[in-house]
Amino acid sequence: MSEPQARGQTADGARDVALHRALRTERTMARIRWLAVPFALVQTVTYYIPHEPWTYELSLALVALLAAGNVVITVLMRRVTTVRAARVLSVGALTFDLVVVMGLVFVYTFDPETAMFALVYLLPLEGAIRFQLRGALLTMLAATALYTLREVFGAVAYGNDFLAVSVSFRMGIGFIIAAVAGAMASSLVGEREEVERGKAALEGQAAELAAANRELRRANEVQDDFVAMTNHELRTPLTTILGYTGTLQRAWEHFDDAERLEIVRRIELQGRRLLALVEGLLTLSSGQAGALNLTFGPVRARAAIMRSIEECGLEPDAVAIDCPADATVWADAERLGQILTNYLSNASKYGAAPFAVEVQQQGSFVVFAVTDAGEGVPDDFAPLLFERFTQASRGDLRTAAGTGLGLAIVAFLAEAQGGEVWFEHNRPRGARFCLRMPTAEGVAVDGMPPADRQQQVGG
Repeated sequence: MSEPQARGQTADGARDVALHRALRTERTMARIRWLAVPFALVQTVTYYIPHEPWTYELSLALVALLAAGNVVITVLMRRVTTVRAARVLSVGALTFDLVVVMGLVFVYTFDPETAMFALVYLLPLEGAIRFQLRGALLTMLAATALYTLREVFGAVAYGNDFLAVSVSFRMGIGFIIAAVAGAMASSLVGEREEVERGKAALEGQAAELAAANRELRRANEVQDDFVAMTNHELRTPLTTILGYTGTLQRAWEHFDDAERLEIVRRIELQGRRLLALVEGLLTLSSGQAGALNLTFGPVRARAAIMRSIEECGLEPDAVAIDCPADATVWADAERLGQILTNYLSNASKYGAAPFAVEVQQQGSFVVFAVTDAGEGVPDDFAPLLFERFTQASRGDLRTAAGTGLGLAIVAFLAEAQGGEVWFEHNRPRGARFCLRMPTAEGVAVDGMPPADRQQQVGG
């Protein structure tokens, strides 16, 4: 998994947790409201002195509003799917509770001895639960303003004494409750966030460790393949060379010149096979060490193809060439030839005639395609073609000799020259190996002569 994807999943997970937490708070507050409804009803019905006109009915209406509002909030909770919507619902629910509680406090203004003002102290607690210290203080500030208005209303409507000291004392206690509850809530939330960050960090480390373990297993698999490959690819030609040389030493006089030349030819063939393996390993290791020198310049596509056909030992007329005469790429001639030679060699070893090389000009690029009409490449193996030490059949059991390095080298050399390689299925059958290289005209040369432009490349 890529880093941006991991960060995206982490952010999505954090939003899910925040949404779940907000809805859990709303469900808790809904249960508390259901407990408050019968409590408020009993207090209204059994109030110790007679109500003023309309206050009894208004008090019952507020209790009914509390129940109805709780039903609406419960329904809205089921429709909330985002953190933003959950916060809006939370603000709305807190405002609703503030209106109902302060409404009840207002109703009993006619009784200067009532203890209904104590309901105000519930509001900063709810604000702290929802929005920590800031929520508690802002809620208490609103409650204080409404309570002060209630005292003024009582003095005007019922002739109650307006006692500023009483208001400041009662609301002062409310602010103390708000500060303590808010600070505790903020502290708990901070600790919870630290725990969650620690948990996320541990999960991230666990994910990194799992990825490292996968890479280690992959490296071990590659190492096992390498050991199996070298065991076969090195031992077989060495055994053949030693066998032929031993035979010549023991029975030189029993062979005529033609037979001796044939044995020498076979020894040379196995020696070249060893040389190809060593050169492949050296190319990759040089690239990783940053010691691969490339000499860039304009290279004629047709000339590069003809040289590669010759190096593969194929007859010129064995490969159909479809190439514009003026197709030119910006590349290292030797390394471009190495890529094309590998493609053609694979076609002759693993594919079947007819063979073809197609060249097309595509804007500031030239695309080579080497095709054959063999069995092709299995779909499940195609994504692994350009990896190191991979073959359609691994270990010692292979249908054709090979090291599993060739296409990995091709991919590395193409990338080092600003190119790209890929595989396609040929139609109606066979394989199609492609190479895209920049044209000489499409590459900025910074004022340097093309033939002298060199670059050191590292992987």
